[in-house]
Amino acid sequence: MSSEGSKREIRILVDEALYRELEKRAISEGFSDVSSYILSLITARIPLEKPSLDSFERLRARLERFIQDEINKSLASIEVLRRQVTDLTQRVEELEDRIKSIEGREAVEAVEAAVEKAGRPRKPGKTGMERLREDKVLFESSLPPRIQRDRLFSYFERMGAVILHLSRERIAVDPEYWREFKEKLFNEVKSSSEEELKRILGDKGFALWKNLYEDGMIVYDSKTRSWKPASGELRDK
Repeated sequence: MSSEGSKREIRILVDEALYRELEKRAISEGFSDVSSYILSLITARIPLEKPSLDSFERLRARLERFIQDEINKSLASIEVLRRQVTDLTQRVEELEDRIKSIEGREAVEAVEAAVEKAGRPRKPGKTGMERLREDKVLFESSLPPRIQRDRLFSYFERMGAVILHLSRERIAVDPEYWREFKEKLFNEVKSSSEEELKRILGDKGFALWKNLYEDGMIVYDSKTRSWKPASGELRDK
C-alpha cells in the first residue's frame, strides 16, 4: 500500500569498514546520522519531482531576454561608433575641400605671377589647372617667394599635371602639351641646332627643352640624328 507522503523502509547490510566511512562523511557534512546522509545521496541522484514544461518555458524566456538585452547593448555601442565615424568622415571631407580650395587659389596666384613676370596680362576667373592648361609650362623658379611650393606642385600632380623633378627645380606641364612636346622633340627634331629646336618647339617648348638638356635628362644621338630621354623619370612620363 502506498500513498503520497507515506514512507517505506529499506534495509541494507554493509561491512564495518564501509559503515565507519559513511558515518565519518555524515558527521563531516553535518548530518545527525548515517541514514539521513544516505537519504540525501539518493535524493540527489534521483530527483523526486521532474521539471515541468512551464519551468523550461520560464527559463527560455529569461534567457531570450538576457540575450536580447546584450544584443541591444552591443547594437547601441555600434550605432554610437557608426555616428562617430560618419561625423569624422564628414569633417575630413570638409577639410579636404578647404585644402583643395586653398591650393586652387594658390595655384591660380602662382600661374598668374608667372604670367605677369613674362609680361602677359592676367585672365581672371580661371582655376589653377585651367591657367596651366593655357600657359602650358610652369617653372618653380618663376614663382614668387610667398607661394608654398610643395603644396602647389602636390595640387598640380593630383589634378593630373606632369611634374618634372630637375636637380634645381620642379616643372609643372600640362599633360596634353607634354605629349605634344615629346612628339616634336623625339620624332620631328633632327638636329641639335637651337634655331631648329626653337622653330619646331616654340618659345615655351624651347625653354622646357633647355632646362631638360642642361639637367642631363635628354641627349642628342648624332648617329640617329634624334633626341632621346636620358633619365628613367623622363622615359616613364
